[in-house]
Amino acid sequence: MTMAGQNRILIVDDEPDLRSFFRDVAEDIGFVSAEAGDQDEFASAYERLDPTVVLLDLTMPDTDGVEFLRNLAKRNCTAPVILVSGQDERVIATAERLGRMFGLDMRNVLQKPVGVTDLEAALQEVRTKNISITADTLSTSITEGELVLHFQPKIGLQSGDGFPVVGSEALARWNHPAHGLLPPNDFVPLAEESGLIGKLSDEVLRQAITQIGIWQRNGIALPVAVNLSPKQLTDLTLPDRIAELVAEANIERPLLTLEVTEQAAMADTGKAMDILTRLRLKDITIALDDFGAGYSSLVEIYRMPFSELKLDRSLITDIDTSRDARTVVRALVALAQELKMPVCAEGVETENTVTFLQDIGCEIAQGFFFAKPMPADEFAKFVAAGSSSEEGAGEGSTSAAA
Repeated sequence: MTMAGQNRILIVDDEPDLRSFFRDVAEDIGFVSAEAGDQDEFASAYERLDPTVVLLDLTMPDTDGVEFLRNLAKRNCTAPVILVSGQDERVIATAERLGRMFGLDMRNVLQKPVGVTDLEAALQEVRTKNISITADTLSTSITEGELVLHFQPKIGLQSGDGFPVVGSEALARWNHPAHGLLPPNDFVPLAEESGLIGKLSDEVLRQAITQIGIWQRNGIALPVAVNLSPKQLTDLTLPDRIAELVAEANIERPLLTLEVTEQAAMADTGKAMDILTRLRLKDITIALDDFGAGYSSLVEIYRMPFSELKLDRSLITDIDTSRDARTVVRALVALAQELKMPVCAEGVETENTVTFLQDIGCEIAQGFFFAKPMPADEFAKFVAAGSSSEEGAGEGSTSAAA
């Protein structure tokens, strides 16, 4: 049964792999989803879900997308419709006009192959923003354990024998009692505005360290990365507090990686350098996150005690289509290698991107090509099942057009 206030997406596409990809992206930003690969499945899923958004492939085996549009109109569908197709632009534009003639709310058109960034942007535009939360409810949720972590695998690119899992990044979700699982975009801005970001970030850090200890005791000794907020980088007590949490969990210190954005590190360079240096002295790994987003001077890379460089997804998602992006990424990887700093590429979506990153010596990658963020138990199964093998890798790839 659906819940009022939820964002519900009906995905209509005849290719199971693409439906799975669309579903993963949609659910990761807070949608409840249903899928249909033909007319019968469509009718059943529509009635069951009562969608607030419809993602529709124009080319289907038993009928065409125009028939689906007409069917939606007969149902008096008021949900926004996003078309997805590998057809030429003129055919897509005509179908979009027909949808409007039928009285449908036609929105974005996505050309296959669809990238994560474009799909997320289209879905964010049609998400209903009727979730009512306050600073008080957010504060209570943190105290009462409603904040949960999902973990996105980090994959080794230079092993020579498949794609091994070499770590993960911890990402916060709010398991809201009324609205379901909320993505960070729904509550992190409120936390920043209300002064709760420090409390929220401390809880994420505590849960991540606890989870590292659980995994370590069960034979999974993989590093977990946690994002530090700008507020935490002004708190001179942070290194000692982290050392206490690590000692209580009895984990190996290098298994904790703290990710710091350029913007946070440069906001108060004096305090940031103090805190990060003390953390490094305590054997905690420090990664510069979102590098290439345009905040800092290159000089700060060697002035700050970073141990890893993470390339911003905005650079990585352009690799397939932009020669300039490839040139910049190649140069940044070479720079990091000269500084003896491993590089992790975020937002990897296609096999071509993986091949390029391997060729230029990038060591680590994460993104939907390999896996979406997942709960701790699913991550453990992902590692145990050897899902990083050649056969299992790339399930989230969008490289195939249809």
